[in-house]
Amino acid sequence: DFVTNISKKLSPPLVTLLSSEPEVQYVALRNINLIIQKRPDILKQEMKVFFVKYNDPIYIKLEKLDIMIRLTSQANIAQVLSELKEYSTEVDVDFVRKSVRAIGRCAIKVEQSAERCVSTLLDLIQTKVNYVVQEAVVVIKDIFRKYPNKYESIIGTLCENLDTLDEPEARASMIWIIGEYAERIDNADDLLESFLDNFNDENPQVQLQLLTAIVKLFLKRPTDTQELVQQVLSLATQDSENPDLRDRGFIYWRLLSTDPAAAKEVVLAEKPLIAEETDLLEPTLLDELICHIASLASVYHKPPTAFVEGKVGLKKMLPARAGDTDSEQEAAGATIIPEPGSLIGDL
Repeated sequence: DFVTNISKKLSPPLVTLLSSEPEVQYVALRNINLIIQKRPDILKQEMKVFFVKYNDPIYIKLEKLDIMIRLTSQANIAQVLSELKEYSTEVDVDFVRKSVRAIGRCAIKVEQSAERCVSTLLDLIQTKVNYVVQEAVVVIKDIFRKYPNKYESIIGTLCENLDTLDEPEARASMIWIIGEYAERIDNADDLLESFLDNFNDENPQVQLQLLTAIVKLFLKRPTDTQELVQQVLSLATQDSENPDLRDRGFIYWRLLSTDPAAAKEVVLAEKPLIAEETDLLEPTLLDELICHIASLASVYHKPPTAFVEGKVGLKKMLPARAGDTDSEQEAAGATIIPEPGSLIGDL
């Protein structure tokens, strides 16, 4: 009861700080981020104060967005989604990207809202804004990982935007989706083959995902994809200089040639569901930072030892010349200039 009463009293002063100038707001938001990770109930009724204003600086917008996701629940998800969809039409590219990712995080966090979030993401894809489409594909991949075999009906819409994807993460996500649901996509082999044309120029992330996706496709449809899998294994093991790609290629080749059943168990194994909150601080670190609330540690989200105690060094003095007694006396009384690290330590 004591903790509950104290928690109720914490809310009004924290909300009041958010009407200050941007610099004070930022410090308050960084501290609030820690507080709600420890005790989310403190501000669960105050979602509206974290809605972004048009004239907020970008660093305030991004912090508010992060806190909004932490406070999202079944009770306020409709309100939050409406806001996030609005933010996704802003002009600031970084803010728009984070807003689209936030919609995906809402879907993963609040299962009952997943369908509504997917519908919102499809609406955003229809805008045909390049960076919005790419972020939407990335978060839909995460939604598929959280809710397998539930929303595959939207794959057709995603495939229509395949040619517009030019960022490595978005291309890798789309390839993962095609490989994972290859048995339900009639032209999966043609789609994956289109990526092979520039295989050597692709980002390593895309190359690794493409290799795995084609092996998955082969294991699901072995009769008509044999040439395709041989082609990608040859590219990965003979033409690539990336050791990770080469090693994975050799492992797949050995598995497929010696024991296809084992290959199926390894490559098509059931994957664990992704966690709801992947960016939470470690409990021990969070407890330490809570003890340093209202200090630099709570703004940096790092313990004081990470930025205060460094290597304390002293500048070396030139040695005195032999027989030069005046120099020796001066050296004895000279003040040694400390390195900046030691000055920070003293502070």
